[in-house]
Amino acid sequence: MKELDEQVIVTVFASTGKVGREVLKYLSDAGVHCRAITRDISKAKELPFVEWVKGDINNKNEIASLLSGTQKIFLNSGVSENMVEIQNNIIDAAQEIGINHIIKLSTPSARADAKDSVGAWHWQIQKSLEESGIDWNVLQPQSFMQNWLGDFAKTIRSERKIYSSAGEGKRAFIDTRDIGKVAARLFTSSSDNINQIIQLSGAQLVSYYQFADAISDAIGEQVTYISQTPGESSVRLRNNGVPDFLVNITLAIDNNQRIGMGEKMLTNNVKLITEDIPFSIHDFAAFYSKAFK
Repeated sequence: MKELDEQVIVTVFASTGKVGREVLKYLSDAGVHCRAITRDISKAKELPFVEWVKGDINNKNEIASLLSGTQKIFLNSGVSENMVEIQNNIIDAAQEIGINHIIKLSTPSARADAKDSVGAWHWQIQKSLEESGIDWNVLQPQSFMQNWLGDFAKTIRSERKIYSSAGEGKRAFIDTRDIGKVAARLFTSSSDNINQIIQLSGAQLVSYYQFADAISDAIGEQVTYISQTPGESSVRLRNNGVPDFLVNITLAIDNNQRIGMGEKMLTNNVKLITEDIPFSIHDFAAFYSKAFK
């Protein structure tokens, strides 16, 4: 990747999240000056060319100062019922300041007739971004492999089992390192991809049976996938304290995978943009094996 002019600053929101930290890593590796915004500065990881700034994007009055001197933005925030307001406030401030490029992290379910609330929220933000007059990209990645480091890793460590209602369905899960690499390449190269929605996926369709086998190989012990009904999955998630709206999102994602919708979302855009082969589930399992032991 070529370096941007040293005066160019990319501000990264949700910078300690699964994707934000990878965006920072690859921009840092490219010698790009970044401003990493976080509410909890204790989570900051020192990287070359990265300045960590404590800030709360829920506070509309802070946003302009957080963006001062910025030319480009990686736009993301946690999934919440006020995420449309939060991200639209950032887009509004970016218009006033004169930001020249925003890359937004979205979801493949973002569309006008979205059947889930998260897809609908992302669609509203995308439309605001498209109408802002700022050069933009929207990244719509498939489900993250790194999500497996949560509930799946916990039950693998305690029971050597994983649970889901996705059945035998497959999805082209993506490693967040590939998302970070794509975003960094788009920020640092003149590209024909400006003002485009870009769907991202891993290179292969994967079932949870295959994922269990990959983890088994990585840790040297048998891991079993337990296929549940949606009802069983709902009870288990709620018993584990998962909020209702996240339970519904999880069940909707699993249902789409179970009925084959995930198989329609296989792309080669990671390789086209980065010229690298995406990380496989075996790469992921080997790299994160300690999390599952």
